[in-house]
Amino acid sequence: MVSGNLKQLRELVFASDNNACFIERERCLARLEKEFAGDTAPDKHARILSTLLSEVSTPVLDCDYFGGRVVEALPDEGMTAPNLLLMSKGHMNPDYEGILRVGLFGVLEKIQKNAAKKATPEALQFARNAEIVVNAVKKYTDRYAKEAKRCGKTEMARALSVVPCGPAYDFYSALQSIWIIHMIASCYVGSRDYAFHLFDRYMLPYYEQALREGRSEAELTELLAGFFMKTNEICGRAAHNYKQKPVRSQSSKQYVNIGGERPNAFSHTVLNAAVMNKMAQPQITVRLKPDADTAFTDHVFAAMSVLKERLHIYNYDLILSMLQRRGIPEKTAKRFCFSACCSFDLDYYTYRREFFVPGPQLLVKLLHEKEYHDTDTLLRDLSEAMRREMQGYADERQNGVPSMRPMFVFDNLLLPAAADLCEAPCDGNAPHSVINMFCPGIATLGDSLMVLDKLIFTEKRYTFAEFVQILDQNYVGHEALRAEILAMDRFGNDTENDRYAVLVGNAFLDAVDRLALKKNFHAIPGFYSLERDNVWREEVAATPDGRLAGTPFSENQSPTYGADKSGITALLCSLAKLPFARTATGGLNLTFAHDVSPDTLKALLLSYFKMGGLHASICIVNKDTLRDAMVHPEKYKTLTVRMYGFSEYFISLPEWQQLAIINRTAY
Repeated sequence: MVSGNLKQLRELVFASDNNACFIERERCLARLEKEFAGDTAPDKHARILSTLLSEVSTPVLDCDYFGGRVVEALPDEGMTAPNLLLMSKGHMNPDYEGILRVGLFGVLEKIQKNAAKKATPEALQFARNAEIVVNAVKKYTDRYAKEAKRCGKTEMARALSVVPCGPAYDFYSALQSIWIIHMIASCYVGSRDYAFHLFDRYMLPYYEQALREGRSEAELTELLAGFFMKTNEICGRAAHNYKQKPVRSQSSKQYVNIGGERPNAFSHTVLNAAVMNKMAQPQITVRLKPDADTAFTDHVFAAMSVLKERLHIYNYDLILSMLQRRGIPEKTAKRFCFSACCSFDLDYYTYRREFFVPGPQLLVKLLHEKEYHDTDTLLRDLSEAMRREMQGYADERQNGVPSMRPMFVFDNLLLPAAADLCEAPCDGNAPHSVINMFCPGIATLGDSLMVLDKLIFTEKRYTFAEFVQILDQNYVGHEALRAEILAMDRFGNDTENDRYAVLVGNAFLDAVDRLALKKNFHAIPGFYSLERDNVWREEVAATPDGRLAGTPFSENQSPTYGADKSGITALLCSLAKLPFARTATGGLNLTFAHDVSPDTLKALLLSYFKMGGLHASICIVNKDTLRDAMVHPEKYKTLTVRMYGFSEYFISLPEWQQLAIINRTAY
């Protein structure tokens, strides 16, 4: 029988204080910061985590389905929260499949055997640190089991007396194991955006076992919804970039990856539980292979019509083909997944490394350094400038970042390559290490190239120097010219002019292909901006596409706001021209002014994928509602919108971001 109350847990999330910190963590680390001052011992951070886990309390509420919550309160006077004495990099897909099978004790045994084989001081110390941490987790969960038993939570108590240090033995214990690890990593060590890897694949055996043992589908769906609700307890409701909650896991975007070549019965349960949960977290990430299971495909779009911005889809076949062309073994390639925000992960080998190429800035810089007479030369120079930027970042990461090692004091247990090598992932030696290379502002760059080609290189209405001067003047005195530019068929209208965005896209991808990387490193490119389209706006001067200095440029894969005027079919046709077959990540947000039926979503997005589209998410926006929410935020606590690769509570966003959402073209 299920023990928990979803409604009460939801109410607690919305009643929580976004100004509160994880007070026990902060008080403990503030004291330890003084005690460990000057301590340079190699087990320092393992001992800090061990002490922290021995001191924090183990609260259990009647409405809890699973054990694992963190005490919150406003920071003490003079306290700076969150304390950074202990923190993680986060942004990864832990190997929950392996941990459920052997437990953390099994992971520790593997580390100890490998360390003994290597017999280096570094490997042996790595094993000693792992032992300190695993033993600390065991003592912590034993205390939690006792508290759960005292509160009458028999199933919770039994599970916590075994997992996560021991193997999971059923459906409930598997979810409990995952949650307690997720919570320790996110809240006590401290970071955000831990994902749940290929959730429907590794949870399937436990689900099937539960059904055989007599648990009903309804019961398992509610349990899973209760698990999903936990992901909302650790991150608050503040935006990731505004009025942040003073915790390391604030605004954590937590991806649940499902689908692929073999959707299964539990894949459907995940969708049903997500609909039952219907909160900002977790983000359901579907690796969609439409012909793998038509019933699952139908269910995905039915769920999308309800979950809206909380579910997004990737083109499985397109991505798999790209990875195999890059020489990645098929078995490894098929286990690709994602963590926030639209970050590509190749299995669970490593943590997120990402670089956003400052394309708009580079274009402006090039226009002031050299006089151009044709698009080919400009594209060649832009591509090389992009390559230099990316190579600089790659060199910093692929040769190892030893200073980051303390950040993996707990996460070393979660990534198999760390256990195999007895070294932290930041050392750069995992068999498959990914760097996400993102190109923001593809539409701004493409439209700018189009204007230069038309007005300068072809029609020669202005000399190159004259046009650059107009840009330097921010179009002042040239308002008619700017109006003419803005009236042109820009990217997003399925015209011949879309080819310019394609040219820029290929120039970026060519730059990625020219990177000098170690054999175990993979640069995975995508057209994605996150929030760079806004946070970089002040440093980008006026651009040839009519954009004024200091204003946002185009977001993700989308056209510039207002440029797409020919309907959603034309928009998707334009987007499908981009060279997505050479990418494996990125994001597209489609905004609708009203609810869209599952059949309509299916027809639109499957057609888009057949044309070569990579990704899609939707947002249902009633602009009048959003404007009212800006004036009366107290009425809209639960209102979520799609941001770059995740959901956010609309009233938690800064004003400029709220206006940006309102200004999106809504179909």
